[in-house]
Amino acid sequence: MWGWLGPIAALGAAYAVAVEPRWLRPVTYDVRLSRLSTAFDGLTILHLSDLHGRVEVFLSPIFQKWSAACDIIVVTGDLYSAVLPRQRMAARLDALTARDGVYYVSGNHDYRRGRLDVAPWVPGQRLLDNRAAHLKRGGAGLWLAGLPDLVKGEPRWSDLRRMWADSRDPVVLLSHRPDAALLAGNEVGLVLSGHTHGGQVAIPGFGAVFRHNRLPGRYVGGMLAGTPHVITSRGLGTSELPVRFAARPEIVRVRLWANQNTPREEQAT
Repeated sequence: MWGWLGPIAALGAAYAVAVEPRWLRPVTYDVRLSRLSTAFDGLTILHLSDLHGRVEVFLSPIFQKWSAACDIIVVTGDLYSAVLPRQRMAARLDALTARDGVYYVSGNHDYRRGRLDVAPWVPGQRLLDNRAAHLKRGGAGLWLAGLPDLVKGEPRWSDLRRMWADSRDPVVLLSHRPDAALLAGNEVGLVLSGHTHGGQVAIPGFGAVFRHNRLPGRYVGGMLAGTPHVITSRGLGTSELPVRFAARPEIVRVRLWANQNTPREEQAT
């Protein structure tokens, strides 16, 4: 019996290094938002997070299919790898386009010496740190707001919330860390985040070894219904060690619906 442990451990290690980090998982979430106008029914957000230099994601068939059909692309931080050149990732980010815009908020790995440093990429108006964009369809509106990394950045929540204080339009908040939901409360309908990598390594029957957030339970990814709803991507790359186990990388698609409507049936892929 014990003689099998060595080969099994070796196979598990090979899978965690060579297979799972590249085994992209497409995930779709249909979310009903209170106060969302039917004018926005089916608005589709492509959510990318924790790229960590994984430029091959942009060549995947599912990315190409979903990016061509989405309304918004959001990138919730951690763009580069410490061991891979930045130029290819910057070029891919610059090539992103969507009908209603491309938006980015900073992650902890996007800072050097206490300052945001994502060169050679220049996000310009795509950077949504401490800013909000008001999207309109007809006479209806939707706020897309962003916070910089809650630890490495300088989030100004009180300033940000003033932007929609006199509005009845729903708010979608972008944050690298899901802990932003603890700030947002019932002022925000949906938080889109990353950072956790789904734990990056999870133990079957137990879950993630490291959670990297302060939300209730053993939450490390997926949809957490509540006020606000939280969707945390398990990310696309790896950090610290180039391994994943029981925490596949994800490309996430979110479709928004008016609260009284039923989403149409559609396959995730």
